[in-house]
Amino acid sequence: MPVDNDYTNNNKPLFPKGRLASRIGTFRQLEILMAVAETGGIVAAAERLHLSQPSVSMQMRKLAESIGLPLYEMVGRRMTLTHAGELVFAHAKEIFACTDRLEMSLNQLQGLLLGKLSIGIVSSAEYFSPHLLGPFCRRYPQIEISLEFGNRKNILQRMQQNLDDLYIFGYPPQEQDIEATSMGINHLVLIAPHSHPLAAQSSLTWQDLSNELFILREEGSGTRLATELQLAKLGHSLDKHINIASNEGIKHAVLARMGLAIVPALSLDEGNQKDVVQLPVEGFPLSDNWHVVNRKDKVFSVIAKLCRDYLLGEGKNMVDEATQYWEKNHKPKLPTR
Repeated sequence: MPVDNDYTNNNKPLFPKGRLASRIGTFRQLEILMAVAETGGIVAAAERLHLSQPSVSMQMRKLAESIGLPLYEMVGRRMTLTHAGELVFAHAKEIFACTDRLEMSLNQLQGLLLGKLSIGIVSSAEYFSPHLLGPFCRRYPQIEISLEFGNRKNILQRMQQNLDDLYIFGYPPQEQDIEATSMGINHLVLIAPHSHPLAAQSSLTWQDLSNELFILREEGSGTRLATELQLAKLGHSLDKHINIASNEGIKHAVLARMGLAIVPALSLDEGNQKDVVQLPVEGFPLSDNWHVVNRKDKVFSVIAKLCRDYLLGEGKNMVDEATQYWEKNHKPKLPTR
């Protein structure tokens, strides 16, 4: 793979002398490197930063010269970071996170609450989490909030890359370096279209579903993991199923009578409640929890800590109230024995 030979020329020292902080020209060079890494190329980075391509290339070259190692290499038309580039990229993100925290702290000294907040949210929580965070956004309108939705795999990747301040999961990561705190009950319910023959039954057992096809989220989905885990505790499994990587797609598949589905109760709004029926199956709802999650090594900004406290206080109360409303108005009633 071709690299810039300027860094291996015997007439030049491999590593420039002097402290690195004094050799790097500006924060802007680090910002440019981050844009190149995140967009995958010089052209896209230039467009994002509203700079010319030659300017981006020149700043990347200056940064590489100050470090003494090539930061990227070209394989055909594809640009990839070298190991040195990956290291600089990772530390650049930490540097900018630190400056963001400094800015927030200075704003706090001035009696202001300004800054940025990013929350990664699994797609099964995308229906209720905006309602959960709405009061917080209205209370602190100067905070620039980003909600990053994705499937469990994508949100886990974002967490590994330390891209966000907080995360909302149903089934949380199990690694020891992760802190997960319950934010309320996550009831998983079994739904069918109103026209389904089982919809008229007042009580069902798992055996009654033996010939049914189930519609599941993709492998690795938090809802699927929680479903399989809870069913295993009851001695059940989902043998006949199809996969759909979208909660909304699953609901439409149910309406199209493709099969039955197990979904979070809080993902069903009043409109959905009219379109589908929750089957009164013995052992249901399956119960898990929603969680606020963060890396244990995460250094919280003032705003991130404020939001975490809000989610685990007022936010949890809102989840509890929504759950109680569902239990009172929509939970299938099994006959007492």
